[in-house]
Amino acid sequence: MGQMQNISVSKLINYENSPYDFKIEYPADWEKVQFSPGITQGPHNMVVNFLSPLRGPSQTFREYLLIEAANVTSVVSNLSTFSKQELGFLAQSFPHFTPVLVNPSSSLAGHNAYTVVFTYSDPIVGTAKAMEIWTMIGPKGYILSYHADSSDYTSYLPSIENMIHSFGIITK
Repeated sequence: MGQMQNISVSKLINYENSPYDFKIEYPADWEKVQFSPGITQGPHNMVVNFLSPLRGPSQTFREYLLIEAANVTSVVSNLSTFSKQELGFLAQSFPHFTPVLVNPSSSLAGHNAYTVVFTYSDPIVGTAKAMEIWTMIGPKGYILSYHADSSDYTSYLPSIENMIHSFGIITK
């Protein structure tokens, strides 16, 4: 008899955030880092970050999915305007920001969304690769950012896509 391959499928944990009315599922072996209210990065409120499991003591960079929220002002009335603002913010925030793929008609939590995949220079890993997807739901913008060492980007993508697909809005 052949040996069974040990393929671990991580259990998922449900995370809900009441102040920002969203929920998401993440793998049980990932670490959840909850930000205190008021922690910001540019126009965004940093809400929660999910860090990939440590692969060893020498690992200097952990892949992650960061969820941020933005209060959308009346000036930013639609996804197109919000997207221009977000792209400008990314270009300012990341050295050597280089878009690889842009999809202005993706979907997040059943709403129209904008996705951009890009590379940038990171002081730890050299070239990093990221995917950001954002949407506007009422007066709130939601931004999900996946960052990886460019050589590990595709290996974490299935977990990240599962997390993004599980993202939903909590209706009160």
